[in-house]
Amino acid sequence: MTLALEGIKVVEVTTMAAAPMAARLLGDWGAEVIHVENPINGDPWRNWLRMPDGTSLPPEIYYHYWENYNRNKRSVTLNLSHEKGREIFYKLIKEADVLITNLRPKMINKLKLDYKILNELNPRLIYGSLTGFGRKGPDKNAPVHDTVGFWARSGFLHMLQQGGMAPPSPGFRTLAAGDKLTAMSLTCGILLALLVREQTGLGQEVDISLFNTSIYALVGVALSLGPLEQIYGNDMADKEIPRREREDYSPLVISYETKDGRWLQLSLAPPENYWAGLCKAIEREELENDPRFDSIESRRENQVALLRILEDAFKRKTLNEWKIILNETGLNWAPIQTPREVVTDPQARANNFFATYDHPVYGQMEVVANPIKLSKTPATIRTPAPEFGQHTEEVLLELGYTWGDIMLFKQQKVIA
Repeated sequence: MTLALEGIKVVEVTTMAAAPMAARLLGDWGAEVIHVENPINGDPWRNWLRMPDGTSLPPEIYYHYWENYNRNKRSVTLNLSHEKGREIFYKLIKEADVLITNLRPKMINKLKLDYKILNELNPRLIYGSLTGFGRKGPDKNAPVHDTVGFWARSGFLHMLQQGGMAPPSPGFRTLAAGDKLTAMSLTCGILLALLVREQTGLGQEVDISLFNTSIYALVGVALSLGPLEQIYGNDMADKEIPRREREDYSPLVISYETKDGRWLQLSLAPPENYWAGLCKAIEREELENDPRFDSIESRRENQVALLRILEDAFKRKTLNEWKIILNETGLNWAPIQTPREVVTDPQARANNFFATYDHPVYGQMEVVANPIKLSKTPATIRTPAPEFGQHTEEVLLELGYTWGDIMLFKQQKVIA
């Protein structure tokens, strides 16, 4: 079966998570991906993750992380600050369809990898640029991870903060979730640019940032402050809404603790569709026509009383008991699951959210599958993530260099 992106050649000059994930997604669909790494240190994602005591992760665990971002790729070491290194890189670019980089603008200029130069070498090149805060403005060269660019500066953490509590720390809890969402944005832009190239014959730049992607995710909040100010007042709209107490929210769209100390999330909106079913589920049918709760307005006026009723009701049964009841009544809800439960979730399994393959060193590995399902040209796992510089000689030979050239490059420290 032909792969969706078979014949597309991608060169990436990236580190860490977001940009490598975009390249990996393209690789899953059949693109040839060459991951260019510094000959001395390589991609820091290879050895950055540590155990709580600071020691290195066991190889099979460490490799699992590296694998997630770099399967279906080849690794080439190349010193881009060396004239010979750039010469080799330019030769790669002349044959490439896509470049992906997350280098900061100042480094792009220093290494002479900007779009203007590469476009002259290859007018058909799609130039995918992923930055933290965007390629312009005072912070274009600021260091960034998704914790600061995606979660903090965009207002995401502010919206998750509750009254009297510190903002939640994304860090290891989200495991680069913002990076992965931004990678999806970059992938979408690259695929669109490839489609346009089919029509025009010309490549173009694709400009994506963590900051912009997160603002996109929150745009309904950011741009609705005007109307919210009319409802709540300036101070409440800007500061207090994300920090309201539990009692300030509608009891029909929050989480509840169960008898066994687990939690479930309700999302009963619009409430008219679910109110009768909720009353039946908690065995309080009389509440359906109780004047305190029989309309949106009355429930809002008495929402603290309703909250206490629901808190008491949900603590009377275990989460597993509620699963049966809430599903039978057709309510919009979900258990708040642990990562272990997510991996064994029958719904995730039924839809092939995970994939297994045989790794040459670690045996059978299970990984998260490509989330975009194509019926005729599906994503595949063809090769494991590469060892450091594993394919340098192979790629250079493909470019027409000789073994003598390769030995000289090693002596000049152009390659590892």
